[in-house]
Amino acid sequence: MNLLLTIGLILLVGYIAGWMVDKIGLPKIIGYIATGIVFSPNTIDFIDHEFIKTTSSLMDVCLAFIAFEVGGELKWSKIKKHEKEIISITFLASLFPFVFIAAAIFLFGIFFPHILPYDSLTLLLLALLLGSLASPTAPAATLAVIHQYKAKGKVTDTILGVAALDDILGIILFSMAIAIIFIFTGGENGLFSSPLINAIYEIITASSLGIVMGFCIDPLVKILKIKSEGQWVIILFALIILSIGISRALRTDMILTAMIMGIMVVNKCPEHKIIFKILQRYTEDLIILFFFLLSGLHLDINTLGDASFLIFIFVTFRALGKYLGAKAGAKIVRANKMIQNYTAGGLFPQAGIVIGLVLSVYQIEPFKDIAEILLTTIMGTSIIHELLGPIAAKYSLLKAGEIKLTIKSKTPSR
Repeated sequence: MNLLLTIGLILLVGYIAGWMVDKIGLPKIIGYIATGIVFSPNTIDFIDHEFIKTTSSLMDVCLAFIAFEVGGELKWSKIKKHEKEIISITFLASLFPFVFIAAAIFLFGIFFPHILPYDSLTLLLLALLLGSLASPTAPAATLAVIHQYKAKGKVTDTILGVAALDDILGIILFSMAIAIIFIFTGGENGLFSSPLINAIYEIITASSLGIVMGFCIDPLVKILKIKSEGQWVIILFALIILSIGISRALRTDMILTAMIMGIMVVNKCPEHKIIFKILQRYTEDLIILFFFLLSGLHLDINTLGDASFLIFIFVTFRALGKYLGAKAGAKIVRANKMIQNYTAGGLFPQAGIVIGLVLSVYQIEPFKDIAEILLTTIMGTSIIHELLGPIAAKYSLLKAGEIKLTIKSKTPSR
């Protein structure tokens, strides 16, 4: 089957599945993910593995667009209303899952070696990596639910702020975990011989590139006299894809670059309202459809049994860490009761960014002993988080009174 025929078919089936799921009151992305899993080469012999490799660049573009749009939710004038809550919740809701999961995996491996049969160093590496991967929230899933049900309010604003910031913190934690691992193993990965310098380089370079790309939009628009929506779409696609290419050339993190770029645009570009309105109107639905279909294609449901114990630990302790961290973070700054009680539900989804982070280290030598179990664990947890996460997000926003289903029934859902 040729590439374009395959893409067209899964897009159509995925969209119909999302439409059907929406009709029974569930988020559309559940239908998208389920379609990807069904068509995955790991499920049925319909699409080969080469198709996934061929579409890897498309996956990067989708991730960059999503990261850019999530960064666009961090408008300081808007977030300032809940600034203390967002910063406090982000820090503790990222730190708690990291500590809980890393400690649980390491201790279980030490006391029950027949369940996790690894030497102490390998076990420590696995614990650090999985712990750092617990921090990020899947902004695409949360964003899709919020836009689909037109949620508005203080809990929605807090969730979006935390979802964006904890992705940044999660990327930083992952980079630092990699640096620590290379210090232990003595390996090298990056432009410099020092793992710590490599981690700092990636974070600083990605942030700097995002700032520069964000500042480029306004003068470019003035020089080219961009007015029509079609022109805006071209410019946005060009700049976001360009940021991916430069990030790869500089060997830095494209997700962090795109997210910082979005933050700069929403806070410094006079045309930011037009930019994000056009993204939501013309590209968001297609990007989200593509992204979750491709995520589903990566998942191998046949290997989940081998990592079932790690999946259980990860999902259980991540949920516990997110809930307790968000609750503690909100209480410390004496946040509104609604924020204390319902923010955590919007932080449960997780998929794309962590999958991208795992794949980024999959071929690196020091991780060869744990690469397969690491990928299988994250794929397995992604199924659970992406199927249950949107439901948890919708439930929390409903309980907070920020979704009005009567309005949804009268207007087309996004």
